[in-house]
Amino acid sequence: MEYLETPGFELIFEFDTKNPFFSNQILTKTYHYQAELGYSGDFVYDHADGCEINWKLKESNVTINIERRKQRNKTTKQTRTIEKLTPTESFFNFFDPPKPPKIKEEEQEEEAKEEDEEDEEDEDEDLEARLELDYQLGEEIKDRLIPRAVDWFTGDAVEFGYPDEFEGEEDEFDSEEEEEDDDDEAQDAAPKEAPAECKQQ
Repeated sequence: MEYLETPGFELIFEFDTKNPFFSNQILTKTYHYQAELGYSGDFVYDHADGCEINWKLKESNVTINIERRKQRNKTTKQTRTIEKLTPTESFFNFFDPPKPPKIKEEEQEEEAKEEDEEDEEDEDEDLEARLELDYQLGEEIKDRLIPRAVDWFTGDAVEFGYPDEFEGEEDEFDSEEEEEDDDDEAQDAAPKEAPAECKQQ
């Protein structure tokens, strides 16, 4: 990891060039902050730049799923093979970060359809969530993974965990147990109603 001359940092991942998937020896992910600080004096995230992965074969690209099927022409009776590429979840999607929307020079037309506006709002919310997740992931790698790289490699970080990660959960668990104990004590202390006597006729 390296800090930039401008506000930001670069994550550097080194790989063996003999791996059968891609030829890159180094993959990078660069996070940029805005030039001006926020109200609290903290850096404000701006955008991230990934890098191009040179896959050795199309089949080696683990970020896509290739589906091949044959299609027959009804007129010529000839068959051809078509490919359908579907994005799939992979760690290497990390190097292709979502791009923040550019500032529009012209205002949107006032006579836009409500459905179009709703679709745009959904897309904006989805993009905002992806940008936030990507930024948080970069910060976690910078602040928690890299400083404890040896612990993660040996498994100590997984076995013992970070103390501050579990304090809140333990406190919440303890408070729930105390509430349950209080409820049980209250039920035990409450006077039990005497059963009604049977009247003999």
